[in-house]
Amino acid sequence: MDLSLLKTLLAYSVTMLFMYLLFAILAPFFALLVWAGALGIITYPLYERILDRCRGHEIAAAALMTTAVVLALIVPLLGLIFSLSREAAQAYQYLEHASSGASVMALGDMMNHPMVDRWLEMITPLTGPLDLTEMVLPAIKKGVASILNYSTGILKNFLGFLFKLVLMLITLFFIYKDGRHFLRRFWLIVPIGGQLKATINTTLIRVLGAVMYGIILTCLVQGTLGGLGFWVAGLPSPFLFGALMAVCAAIPFVGTALVWLPGAIYLLMQEQILHGLLLIAWGMLVVSTIDNIIRPLFICGRAKLPFLLIVFGVFGGILAFGLSGVVAGPAILAVIMVFSDACREATVLADQNLQ
Repeated sequence: MDLSLLKTLLAYSVTMLFMYLLFAILAPFFALLVWAGALGIITYPLYERILDRCRGHEIAAAALMTTAVVLALIVPLLGLIFSLSREAAQAYQYLEHASSGASVMALGDMMNHPMVDRWLEMITPLTGPLDLTEMVLPAIKKGVASILNYSTGILKNFLGFLFKLVLMLITLFFIYKDGRHFLRRFWLIVPIGGQLKATINTTLIRVLGAVMYGIILTCLVQGTLGGLGFWVAGLPSPFLFGALMAVCAAIPFVGTALVWLPGAIYLLMQEQILHGLLLIAWGMLVVSTIDNIIRPLFICGRAKLPFLLIVFGVFGGILAFGLSGVVAGPAILAVIMVFSDACREATVLADQNLQ
């Protein structure tokens, strides 16, 4: 075998080995790296303003910007999780006590409500006899138990959660401080043309910004719809609870149910059965599901990518990477599209040269 070919193969093998080892080291921290990168990109213009105010002192500006992110996002989110885990525990205990008391009688009385009675008459031929008492309370208790398990799961793994959170903030700090230098070095070792590098860089920044923009807008829409449901149901402080739902919408899996489900339980316990059931239906069918429709719409408009690509990017990313796939999925597909466009242009150019 030619010695130069052997050296080339050896160099590629060693490179691939180190790439695999790098992946093995960073894989456990994939989610925090994705979210730190996304937060860093979307808030970088604000960091540059702070850097100007700090007269070019990168460490001071990065520290101030990281502190601002902690105060604006992390502290309220942690406080909300702790508070809701405590409230969910109390609600579950209350439901355990109430499931054999007056609340069961109240749910039984609902069968005699004219509107409910007409509704039951319509669907009974299709479903058979329905015992709403047996259906509603177990379902509510199961929902509250899910919230409780999710919240207490975070608390049980608090040290691991805190470690990853601190590591994410440290990563965010160095993204602010050294992000441009690291990006410049990274692109120097990537063996592609300068124009393609610039296109990928611009596309990634645009898509990641669009994803964060889509997440924020989706949370606002869900909070608005949730607050509207509270107002129609006659619950107090609909604006406040709508704001809480907007924050909770960013929490995976349980989301806005952390707020509207306790509100519905309160209505049921107050014997406002119809309002409670309608709020549950509104929360399940509208508030907690509309994000699956509007998030891709918001993202594709700003990212300038096809709607179907964003849909597959978001949902495929979630299935592949968990919550961080909301960011990683569209970004990966966007880069693949850039490469496919570059290959298509190169093929067209080659065909023209042959002619």
